[in-house]
Amino acid sequence: MIELLANIQPIVLIVLLILMYSIENLFPYLNRPANIKRHYRRNFTVSLISFIMNAGLGILVVMILEWTAKNNWGLLNHVNIPATAKVILGILLFDFGSYLTHNLQHKVPFLWRFHRIHHSDLHLNVSSSLRFHPIDAIVALFIYQGLAVAVLGISMTTFVIYGTIALPLLIMQHSNVKLPDWFERIARLVIATPGWHKIHHSAHRQLTDSHYGDVFTFWDRIFGTWGHTQPHEITYGLDEFKEDHQQKVSHLMVSPFKK
Repeated sequence: MIELLANIQPIVLIVLLILMYSIENLFPYLNRPANIKRHYRRNFTVSLISFIMNAGLGILVVMILEWTAKNNWGLLNHVNIPATAKVILGILLFDFGSYLTHNLQHKVPFLWRFHRIHHSDLHLNVSSSLRFHPIDAIVALFIYQGLAVAVLGISMTTFVIYGTIALPLLIMQHSNVKLPDWFERIARLVIATPGWHKIHHSAHRQLTDSHYGDVFTFWDRIFGTWGHTQPHEITYGLDEFKEDHQQKVSHLMVSPFKK
């Protein structure tokens, strides 16, 4: 079952990208960019660059997973609880670690220089989902995930289940769609819904530094990093990326290295 989930993740990702692309073009929630084709092209180019440069890191994370399991390394490998409880605990701890890492990406100036590329998009849609600078992806994919797997002793089962939840959620969170209000109100009590996550992409720094949770909203509620603003009430992007030339792929790639 776990092997099947791991194998179908890329398929689910592609299908969901196509589905959300279709829905947001038929029923857009937020204002769309004047040149939407150029917007899609730029974002998917950035995503492709990031994916190509970090393709090998996913393999390294899997190697760490296998090594920790073989050598009985990590916290969860030394906790005597039922297997199902261990998987649930692992998912929660892994997501909490992601929440903390996301905080650091905003609070540490060096990390923010790269992470802000994801926040610089002036118009959120499905193409914004994977718009990450390659070095920002290294921080999230290898440094955090590699360390979390080793320190926590995350199992392959836990890792695959978490990814099966987080990846589709990532696509939906950034898509230019609006879920029914009743669903948003209920689901966001636990899950970082599209309406919940979009606040994180506000141009207003107080809102940018909120709603950090990737999958669960527990952490934002516990630490008070959330608010009641609605997606249609905010301006998206960052002030230092307002001009069109600042949205070009070349500028996005080199801007972290400029003063």
